[in-house]
Amino acid sequence: MKYYIQNEQIDNTIKEIRKKIRLSMNGVVSDKMKESGISYKQNFGVDIPRLKQIASGYDQSKDLAQRLWALQIRETMILATLLHPVDSFTSEMADEWLVSLTHPEIVEQCSMNLFAKLPFAVELSIRWAKSDKLWHQITAFNLGARIWKSFEASQSDELIHRALEISDTAEYHLYKSIALILSRLCRTGKELSDRIYEEISCMKNSHHPSKKYIFSEVSQEISFLNF
Repeated sequence: MKYYIQNEQIDNTIKEIRKKIRLSMNGVVSDKMKESGISYKQNFGVDIPRLKQIASGYDQSKDLAQRLWALQIRETMILATLLHPVDSFTSEMADEWLVSLTHPEIVEQCSMNLFAKLPFAVELSIRWAKSDKLWHQITAFNLGARIWKSFEASQSDELIHRALEISDTAEYHLYKSIALILSRLCRTGKELSDRIYEEISCMKNSHHPSKKYIFSEVSQEISFLNF
């Protein structure tokens, strides 16, 4: 557990933020998340537009964001992704935060609001994809899907190879993220799109739900692109 030096101003700001969260809570949404198997340490069911509205009332601050993240409450974690300055967020911090990413919603918010804006986002995506940890892989492909235009050809090849290598999985969020990264990389151009389709064509009649899903999603994307 990380400990922080007491800072009265930040402590008061966090108290203020937590009050706003409680006043904005939506028990129905929170209960529905629990029923769907989405379980947080604490979840007030506050919607994303409201959280963005709350975040807009504060200046970006590394110390504030780090402390909000440390609370491990759904809403404070999302606010942390919105309030952490990009220029003071290091690769080491990304690895630290990654440990707490075990919910698709937080993966998405982290990738969109913070990770994708980092100058070393490409390196993170490739490195995490090579991990043998489930949520590292899921985050890697979700992040990659947001920054697909930034990959060099050799980097795209690395992600494609890794995605196909672990495509036989029962983990829904993993094969969903694999389908997403492959679909995005198809947008690079006809040559890569054709190569990806050739790689996944054997999945068309697969008995594995993961491979059938990947083929369906990626082939629909290719059809839509109509190169």
